[in-house]
Amino acid sequence: TLSQIIKMVSDAAATKAPIAKIADKVSGVFVPAVITIAIITTIGWLLAGETMAFALARGISVLVISCPCALGLATPVAIMVGNGMGAKNGILFKTAVSLEETGKVEIVALDKTGTITKGNFVVQTILPAGTASEQEILQIAAACETASTHPIGVSIVSAAKDQNLVIEKPAEIEEISGKGIHARLSQGEVLCGNRKLLTEFNVDCGAYDENGAVTTVYISVNGKLAGTIQIADTIKPEAKDAIRSLKSMGIRSAMLTGDGEAAAEAVAAEVGIDNVYAKLLPADKLEILQKLRAENGSAMFVGDGINDAPVLAGADVGAAMGSGADAAIEAADVVFMTSSMDAIPEAIRIARSTGAISNQNVVFALAVKALVMILGL
Repeated sequence: TLSQIIKMVSDAAATKAPIAKIADKVSGVFVPAVITIAIITTIGWLLAGETMAFALARGISVLVISCPCALGLATPVAIMVGNGMGAKNGILFKTAVSLEETGKVEIVALDKTGTITKGNFVVQTILPAGTASEQEILQIAAACETASTHPIGVSIVSAAKDQNLVIEKPAEIEEISGKGIHARLSQGEVLCGNRKLLTEFNVDCGAYDENGAVTTVYISVNGKLAGTIQIADTIKPEAKDAIRSLKSMGIRSAMLTGDGEAAAEAVAAEVGIDNVYAKLLPADKLEILQKLRAENGSAMFVGDGINDAPVLAGADVGAAMGSGADAAIEAADVVFMTSSMDAIPEAIRIARSTGAISNQNVVFALAVKALVMILGL
């Protein structure tokens, strides 16, 4: 991990931000122009009747004053310090472009599980819908989730282990992205996931009413609803303050989640998020993000799961929680090593400050040179 951090910081320092390229273009025009002005100055003073020594002194003074050191250093130094400030706060900007783009963000879209919430799901209640007991429903669900790395799946397996239940190894297993697990156990064909999964396989869920405060996992056996498991997640304590900070900076917020609408709305209302988009598949998240970008401007997406990787790669700035999946960290432009939501407004503050200082440096360097060059000329 440490070697990856060092590599990311050094790679960021080696890349050039768009503003640095502008400085290079200015230098490309600036240098030949100054050499021309120096020659004209020397010839002008000679024609005015001054000595060669006097004329050369004026020409050379123009060259010395105009030396574009400050212009060349204006942006790289600011970027280096910006990267350093980020690293100090557990924020890794992978490239100089990432740093500059973060400063332009107008809207932040966030995944829910593991980003806004801790992702430490705990089984709350098990509600049988047929003849199966609570323990049997938990056993079936745990058998489906043995290979899952999703926090919901992990919590189900943990609950089964806590009760010392025997967890069967499925004969066949298929993970259906954004919906759940389709498996074959000794009981027959089993589905374990959200309501969308059961609907896809034409399983009647009845008039079951979901509770917004919890996540509901549906379990069906051989085409019939066997029961549901209600699982609760906890919101990160700093989430509310982080969203408030974003609002104070004039940045809008949105939640893009695969969870049910009621659960998503409950979390968004508590934290203070502006827009909520629920029951989304990974492809849907990318589509919604493009829509948000068109409406609001530059968009940052913050996520932590494997299914967030496409959206992270497609956003203007993709930011991954350091505790998330490797695929998400790899696809992201910015990594929050602390996995704290406080890092989101802090990263934008650092990036904005770096951009402002870069611009100030360029303007200040050009203004001072122009003023002193006139005096020298």
